[in-house]
Amino acid sequence: MNVEMFMNKPISERFNMDHDALAQSIFEPYAHQFIQKRSYDERNQLAAQSFGQKGRDWSEFGEILATITNNPLWKTRMAVTRLHEDWHLIVGEAIAQNSRVGRLNAGELTIFVSSPAWATQLEYMKEVIIQKIHEHIKSIEVQQIRIIGPQPEPFKRKRY
Repeated sequence: MNVEMFMNKPISERFNMDHDALAQSIFEPYAHQFIQKRSYDERNQLAAQSFGQKGRDWSEFGEILATITNNPLWKTRMAVTRLHEDWHLIVGEAIAQNSRVGRLNAGELTIFVSSPAWATQLEYMKEVIIQKIHEHIKSIEVQQIRIIGPQPEPFKRKRY
C-alpha cells in the first residue's frame, strides 16, 4: 500500500473505525463542559422539594455532639483541656501562678515552671500532683510528670 494513498484516506477508514464511534470517543470527555448548568433558583426549589425526605432529616444538635464526644480520642483531649482550665484548682494558686501545663503524651504530663526553685519543689510533689489530677479528672491517665524549668539563654560572647 502506498503511503501517500494511506494519508489521503479519512482517519476513520485508516484505523478501521466507525465514523460515529470515532467522533464519540474524541468528543465524549468534553461533553460535560457544554451541559447547561441549573440556575440558582431551580436548585433552591429542588432542595425545598426534597426537604424532609429520607437522608434530609434534621438531627438534634445534642445528638450530633454526643456522637462526636463519645470518641475516645475526643474524651482524652477534653480531659486535657479541663486540666488546663482547672490547673489552679488542682495544685493551688501559688503553684499555678508559677507553672503551666504542657502536653500529655503517652501518659507523661509535661509541666513548665518559672524558676529552678519551683522545678525542684514540684519534683518532690510529683506523686501528690498525679493523685490530685486523678481525683479531680477521673478520665485522664497520667502515669508520670516531666518538669521543665526555664531555659537559659545561649551564651553570647561580648566584644569590649
